[in-house]
Order: sequence, then structure tokens, then C-alpha cells
Amino acid sequence: MALKTVDIGSISDFEPGRPRRVIAGGRALMVVRRGLRFFALRDICPHQGAPLSAGKVDGTALPCRPGEEISFGRLGEVLTCPWHGWQFELATGRALIEPERYRVRVYPVRVAGSRVIVQMD
Repeated sequence: MALKTVDIGSISDFEPGRPRRVIAGGRALMVVRRGLRFFALRDICPHQGAPLSAGKVDGTALPCRPGEEISFGRLGEVLTCPWHGWQFELATGRALIEPERYRVRVYPVRVAGSRVIVQMD
């Protein structure tokens, strides 16, 4: 089955780092821009159905040894669900906790000139 491409807007329509809900091919997507790179995920949290476009793109606490100071990293790589704080990698859609079990569907995105194009199946 060939992928269809859907033009979801101009690069300038997307504020860097701010999730935005977009309807493409009849599906609700959460799209976020990081520089000239774009990420598109299904706009539904697998935990309890929250709209991920109402979430926040940030980082996360990094693993550390007992007694070590907690550090924060992966800035701009992690989407946090607005309802219960579940976190997902923008690039893969996998949850940071139980990534084999929980993930959000990811759609390929490319830039063509000044337009943002998402590939749908």
C-alpha cells in the first residue's frame, strides 16, 4: 500500500517546541517543530486518551546512582502527556516507562520548500 502525502501547512505555522493539533488524512495528529525538524504523532495518549497536543515538549530526569544529584536531560526530545505526566520520545513514540508496552504511532514528516508534509498510510 502506497503512502499518501498530506500538506499540513507552512513551516512558519508551527511555533518551535509547541505541540499543535493537526487533522491530516482524517486523523488527529500532534505535530511539533524543533528547528527545521518536525515530528508527528497520533494525538491520543495510550494511557487514558488525553490529547497529546495539549502536552509539553521538554526533557526528563536522567537515571542516576543512589546519592547522586538528579540531572535533567534530553531537552526537546520528550513529550509529556497533560493528564498524568506520561512521557514519550518524539522520534519513536515509545513511552519512557515500559517502552515495549506503550507507544504512540509516529508518522514520517518532511519539509518541501516552505511546506510541511506528513506521510499517511
